[in-house]
Amino acid sequence: MLNALNVAQSGLYASKIAVENVSNNIANENTPGYKKRVIDQTELEHLDSRFYGRGVQASGAYRITSIYMSQNLMRETTRESYYTQRNEMLGDIEAIFKETDTSGLSKDLTRYLQSIENLRSSPNSEIYKSDLITHGSLLVNSMKTLYEDIEKAEALTKTSMQDNVNNVNAILKEIGKINEQLGQHKIASNDLLDRRDQLELELSKYANISSEDINGTYTLKIGNVVAIGNNTVIRDITVEDSFTPQQDRYLNSDGKTSSILNGVTFDNDDTITYKLNNTSEVSIQYGESIDIDGDGTFETVDETNYLRALVSKINNDPELSKTVVAYNGTYTKNPDGSKTTNDLQDNYLLIEAKDPGEAGNFNGRIVVTEQTDINDPTTVTNKSKVYRDEHQSKDGENSVQIYAFDAPISISSGVLKAQSENLTTDSYNNKFTVYKDKLDALARTLSDITDKFVKTGDTTYIEGEISTDGYTGDQNNIISVGLFSGGNVKTLTFNEKNVHNLDQTKLDYLATLQWKNNISFEGKGQDIAGVNASSFSEFYQELRINVSSDKESNNFLLKTQKAVTQSVQSSYDNLTKVDKDEEMLNLIKFQSAYTANAKIVTVIDEMLQTILGLKR
Repeated sequence: MLNALNVAQSGLYASKIAVENVSNNIANENTPGYKKRVIDQTELEHLDSRFYGRGVQASGAYRITSIYMSQNLMRETTRESYYTQRNEMLGDIEAIFKETDTSGLSKDLTRYLQSIENLRSSPNSEIYKSDLITHGSLLVNSMKTLYEDIEKAEALTKTSMQDNVNNVNAILKEIGKINEQLGQHKIASNDLLDRRDQLELELSKYANISSEDINGTYTLKIGNVVAIGNNTVIRDITVEDSFTPQQDRYLNSDGKTSSILNGVTFDNDDTITYKLNNTSEVSIQYGESIDIDGDGTFETVDETNYLRALVSKINNDPELSKTVVAYNGTYTKNPDGSKTTNDLQDNYLLIEAKDPGEAGNFNGRIVVTEQTDINDPTTVTNKSKVYRDEHQSKDGENSVQIYAFDAPISISSGVLKAQSENLTTDSYNNKFTVYKDKLDALARTLSDITDKFVKTGDTTYIEGEISTDGYTGDQNNIISVGLFSGGNVKTLTFNEKNVHNLDQTKLDYLATLQWKNNISFEGKGQDIAGVNASSFSEFYQELRINVSSDKESNNFLLKTQKAVTQSVQSSYDNLTKVDKDEEMLNLIKFQSAYTANAKIVTVIDEMLQTILGLKR
């Protein structure tokens, strides 16, 4: 009977603990990161071979969780954060390109073209000349403003990325402190484990992570790199920038020989001209004397030293030397930072930007002119354009990478992935660079096509400086306009002084550009059929459409990913979150158990009282 009393007493205690646990679950229903607790009730161990039990014990409360579902939720949260961040950045770009009925680049372009048409109808009108100057300048300013706004968006993204990295480091430190506290307890605190899980979920918004706790040893990885090891060893992550300069190599596919004189015999009065950004150029002529090595000794330019002569001309030109440095082949870096080349012979032309990274990008090309008399413009026998080898050259690149203890972290998703790839120029998903390249192509083509032309018929022309580079007729037929100059948006300039030199012939040519719909924007002249040839207006409208299309595509992906994340979150919550209805049923169940055990105690007490009464 006394044993039965002990059984009932243990039931009372276990039921009381269970009721208190239910109350705690209900109280923490809305606590962030809280996972419902379940009381571990087990039968008390038998002390002998008697067949009846000794009661129940409430040995502790454990959390309801799932490592598999938790990792899955973090993975989907990372993906959603990636698309959310991209959506924010693309939204900023879309706002930059937004136009009204009276403002925007397309409106400025239309007004500029109309001002050309107006001046064409009255070439001597000072009012129309002033109008053209106004709208030409506004067109340049509008393009520069768009470009600068994209650069501002990049700068804000970079600042935000640094802030996010600081947040990640703060979360890592907090997880380390929790692990330190957990190490001070023999039994892990459920509250601390909940907090650590919540921090992991928050961390997963920034980058793809994985964690494991094996035999009390906790490890957390960001991407492929351990960020927390052995519970409390924390590696801070940093943002590292690297910039590489643009390098143009005029080289054959063999990787050894120069591509400048392929099929050309360099002799007589032939010239080789290097042109930079449609603004500056230098030339060397066969037979001229040049101090190639800068030692005061002059050498006669011929087919054996023309490369070194061209390198010398480029590096000593006051304009070109501000932007680029020329080398006779691949250079070797010395400990003091200087660069040396093998100048015992001509190798190949290497042009490198002075400013590293995207900011130093430039446009260059070479024109080889074969003629018998440099003083006679009708004696040109051949002109060939030479461009850099695209496979062996490279544009200036900006790279933004996440590091931990000098080890690069390869992340596949999350906020930091979206930001880093849009700040790294060679990233396939970099939209900032794509839009800026399109604007540069527009500026470069506008500069080229309004610079020079040759009239070949009543309404037919060879358009642009790059195209006239290949013109072998009487060079006096090449008419210089020079209305715009520059090789990209940053160097684009409207030369208003040349407006006063526009005659009827030049205006007739410029007027054809407003309805010309086969303009090539590939940067290799209008005599090369462009794959995506269009008009100025169509090219810019296509750019705006691409901006909106990118935003809509990302919206769709974000909406889809949100649905996936919500589904996983719902399944995870059903398992781990407090269900008030379920808890109320448990409360009724444990209250009934408490009442039943209390009834047993009461009955046994009455039986004992009866027995004691019999003895008297």
